[in-house]
Amino acid sequence: MKLQVTLPYMLQKAVRNHPLREAIVSEKGRWTYGDWRMNARKRAAVLRAHGIGKGDHVAVIFLNGHEILETFMALMMLGAVIVPLNVRLSSGELRYILDHSDATNLVLSHEFEAVIREIKGDLPRVRRYFKSGGEPAADMLDFEAETSAAEPLAEEADLSEEDPACILYTAGTTGRPKGVVLSHGNCAWAAVNIAVNIDLKPDYRVLLVFPLYHAAAFLIVISNLFVGCTTVSMRAFDPKRVMELVAEEKISRMTFPPTVWNFILQLPDLESYDTSSVRSLSSGAEAMPLETKKRLLKLFPNAKLGETYGMTESAATITTLDPDQVLRKMASVGKAFVTTQVRLVDDEDRDIPPGRVGEVISRGPNVMVGYYKDPEATAETLRGGWLHTGDLGRVDEEGFLYIVDRKKDMIITGGENIFPREIEEVLYAHPKILEAAVIGLPDPQWGERVHAVVVLKEGQQMTEEEVIDYCKANLASFKKPKSVEFVDLLPRSAAGKVLKRVLRDERT
Repeated sequence: MKLQVTLPYMLQKAVRNHPLREAIVSEKGRWTYGDWRMNARKRAAVLRAHGIGKGDHVAVIFLNGHEILETFMALMMLGAVIVPLNVRLSSGELRYILDHSDATNLVLSHEFEAVIREIKGDLPRVRRYFKSGGEPAADMLDFEAETSAAEPLAEEADLSEEDPACILYTAGTTGRPKGVVLSHGNCAWAAVNIAVNIDLKPDYRVLLVFPLYHAAAFLIVISNLFVGCTTVSMRAFDPKRVMELVAEEKISRMTFPPTVWNFILQLPDLESYDTSSVRSLSSGAEAMPLETKKRLLKLFPNAKLGETYGMTESAATITTLDPDQVLRKMASVGKAFVTTQVRLVDDEDRDIPPGRVGEVISRGPNVMVGYYKDPEATAETLRGGWLHTGDLGRVDEEGFLYIVDRKKDMIITGGENIFPREIEEVLYAHPKILEAAVIGLPDPQWGERVHAVVVLKEGQQMTEEEVIDYCKANLASFKKPKSVEFVDLLPRSAAGKVLKRVLRDERT
């Protein structure tokens, strides 16, 4: 019989290979791989005693820490399908996902009891609530107390790589969030991609700051498990605490989107932190400006910097840029991971030559099973057996991929196609500008007009005219913004991507 590389199997193997190695570190303590598996088996025994089994959909809402990692693994040991909930969502948004996902049970940390109680009466499918921490509640099971008294699960579910492991909900950048179904095989092959193409070694201590309802965080945990690394978990992002942990825990590897790296680089007295342990840095979600790359390499002198490109539907892996190419191929997201294939196609899915802009499509064993309860969207996105990303890109003569923009974000003004990312790159290069997003707004004469939303660095001032003149000096005149707006913050998803749909909706 073929070996089934599922996530519980990966933990079993990690325990066999290094049972006493630290697997999880948080502000609450330290747990070895042996501890992780034992605690997960006890949680699984409690969940099974309350009727949870293979195929059940179970929603989970926690901040990062050992509790969520143990709970995730416990559910997978039972063959249940995890539905991680975004801790930043409103009660109404959570209600939509709980209802849409067909979750029959909810495991929650006590921090989220209040928001769940707002919608508890509107969740007819949810039969049981398992509460972790805080004061006991009469209408919720005390998960930690029952786990402490439980014997470990004796027998795990019989799983295959084809069985669903989780339903991860997208950020909803273009409307209602979609439930992306990832199988155990999808997750395992994504981990293989990272293990082969990324600088990740068994002795690495990897900082986890991404919240675990996001594909990038899920991938970090799975990859650490696959390789046997130590996951150092933060409950919430704090740039100062990141740098403190780098020194205290001798962090080897970190992954952040450019906007988060910018927050870290704005800290005072950065040179006072010991960064000598850091050997591997990575970025994703958006293109990183050259100046940011140079500053990171200066701050972490022993580290190499890579970039990755992926999406929830691909278990966060499509292409990667080798650190040796980061400064040579400035705006590139690299080449396909070891188990993925990438093509650029026109609107008829025909291949296009290097240098021309087309839609990025990909395939590989990491690509999702499909969208939950949405066969039409699944068929459209996976047509022809290829994942249609909705991203526009081009490939250079050496085969390196460059993301030009989101297909839906392209601006058409006066018959000209304008890619917002090109304008944003110019704006990011201005010494007074911290962040920028460019969107198209309705225009009665031109169809759409270019509108720039700008965040200035602290203490800086600019006028609309200054921004427009600066763009005019660095771009073709038809690409320059027709209007500029200054804001304090840009709306972003959990992955750090700017939510341009929100910007457009608020202005139309």
